[in-house]
Amino acid sequence: MKKQQQERSARYRFWRNVGIITVSGLIGGVIGFLTGMFGSEKPLEIQSFFSKEGLLWGSILLFLIVFMVTIALLISARKVHQKMLQIEDEEEAYHYDIQKEKLFGLATIFKGVMILPYFLVIIFYSQWVYMDRPSTGHLAFIFGDFTMLYLFLVLIALFFLSDIFFRKTFHLIYGKPIPRNANAKEVREFMMSMMDEAEKQISYEENYEIIIKLSNYILPISLIAIFLVGIAFHTDILLALVVVSLIYVYILVSQYKITKRYYKE
Repeated sequence: MKKQQQERSARYRFWRNVGIITVSGLIGGVIGFLTGMFGSEKPLEIQSFFSKEGLLWGSILLFLIVFMVTIALLISARKVHQKMLQIEDEEEAYHYDIQKEKLFGLATIFKGVMILPYFLVIIFYSQWVYMDRPSTGHLAFIFGDFTMLYLFLVLIALFFLSDIFFRKTFHLIYGKPIPRNANAKEVREFMMSMMDEAEKQISYEENYEIIIKLSNYILPISLIAIFLVGIAFHTDILLALVVVSLIYVYILVSQYKITKRYYKE
């Protein structure tokens, strides 16, 4: 019975892969046909569809939204922690402890996401100022030509304030401060030292699943998508291909560490 299930499973995987290849070929053929019929012969710059000013304001808005969500989650986690300390019943205190962990975990995720719009603001602001050298537009009446500069400095200050508040909340909840001026390896070792075996096991499994999805699905699909965009719009995709390929190669090569550590003599 098990042998029949294994054979059926192998047969299923074979036809599944054949179906994926067939559908992919059909989609590629349709894209190629439409590109030949309606595609532009001139190179198309995708960035020309968006103004640097619009991208900058969009990044600023995204940063402010993520910042407010992060601060709100941290404040909620602090309030729940204070309630937990005032409760004597162990079951109810455990309930608040779980709620506190979830809120702080969500705040940690949003704080990590905040880095993306933060760097986008830096990139688009640099392009907007040093490449286009525009005026401040409708905001000139606030601080004159320095309006965008002051706004840029305020966002940087908010980013560092959120980091300080995050560290203080961590210290309040866990009773230990996050090491200052620590590199990524030191922070990882510190966080791992605070986990129990169940948390470590879950972390290992989730991280491994992320690596598998990146190396087998997300990055290969990204390479194919970039290739199709380059063909359809006749745009330069070299830099995008190099970046995605380097990430792909790094993930694959890093698996050597696992083999080296596991089969260590």
